[in-house]
Amino acid sequence: MTVPSGPVVRSRLVVHIHGYQLTAPERFHRRFGRDLATFGETWSAKTATGLPEISPRQARWSAEAAGPDWRTRTDYRIIRLDDLIAQGHHRPLLDRIVLGIRGLFDFLLDPAILGYFRYGWRYAIFTLAPLAMMVAAVMAGLAAGWWLSAPLGPMLAALAGLAVFAAAIALCSKKFFLFILLEDWAFASVLARRLEPELAARLDEARREVQAAVEADAYDEVLLIGHSLGAVMILHLAEMLLAGLPEGTSGSCRTRIAVLTIGSSVLKIGLHSAAAPLRRATAAVTASSRLVWADYWSQHDVMNFPYVDPAVAMGLTPVHPTISRKATFRHMISPEALRALRFDFFRKHNLFFHAATRRSEYDYFLFACGPFFCGDLARSREGALAWLDAAGALTDKAPGVGSPSEA
Repeated sequence: MTVPSGPVVRSRLVVHIHGYQLTAPERFHRRFGRDLATFGETWSAKTATGLPEISPRQARWSAEAAGPDWRTRTDYRIIRLDDLIAQGHHRPLLDRIVLGIRGLFDFLLDPAILGYFRYGWRYAIFTLAPLAMMVAAVMAGLAAGWWLSAPLGPMLAALAGLAVFAAAIALCSKKFFLFILLEDWAFASVLARRLEPELAARLDEARREVQAAVEADAYDEVLLIGHSLGAVMILHLAEMLLAGLPEGTSGSCRTRIAVLTIGSSVLKIGLHSAAAPLRRATAAVTASSRLVWADYWSQHDVMNFPYVDPAVAMGLTPVHPTISRKATFRHMISPEALRALRFDFFRKHNLFFHAATRRSEYDYFLFACGPFFCGDLARSREGALAWLDAAGALTDKAPGVGSPSEA
């Protein structure tokens, strides 16, 4: 990013795309409001969340955060996926299973699975989890049938084995989200090759709105956030936006643009042999001086790829390398809270967009609602820890106030 550090952010537009989860926008708004209040308590800021406006393709609301000597207003928008995900979730059960298995094997039989072991062995194990659950269910059914064949006879034993298999599948679905995982792989298999028309239309609608805001200098910062599989779609959105904007930072435009990927599944798609569209989008983002891309990962999360630059792992040579940073969950929440999530992989994965109860080098709401630019926060290894004092006021170490942020 060639734009130097400057004053704090007074106004920001956030476009957020979440991962593959059935979260209605009303629920997301309620959770956002609770978390923004927690952010205020953690960082000694006053906060407020506006009422949601929900349309078929987006949900939006305003948010405000303020300290003794700063105030930031955020227009927060979500590109809805919940209704698209619900379409797959409400298919007949057999279709969900067949499409999910086909999607999963699309990656298991592709060199992508070798890339998973190379760049994130825990992600590779996570990839194999649905297959392991299905194999375990089959083995349980066969074992039950064999064990009961003598006392019940072959016919009743077969029915009992089938019942055990069905019960095991139901248990895996309830406790370990088997069907959701299979639907996710079916969705990912399509996403690796193309954007479905309705998804492409939603991204393009957001692109038009963001482009208009940038051209009008309506905000100090535009921040495009993608969590999990949403990181893939946010890169496509960034590519669309860059195609409509002049390259460079000359002229009167003052709006900074940033991409923030958190708990990213970019390599889930990007390592697939058919994922040329995503590699093209990633190349466009890393070739542009018009924006900065920050990627946050955590070694506590099995659903992302820690210690890896996604562009480099895809075989690209970035002109402007990704700012790769670690989000340390044990710094963000109490040890007791983190231990409670030890085996709750999905809730742990979602910590990336929840408010931290401790001041730490990563806090989603500092990016979304705080007074600092994404590029400044990402370049600072300590985040904003030295930039806000105990009362929530800017210190002389904050960008634009005193010394420049750490490179």
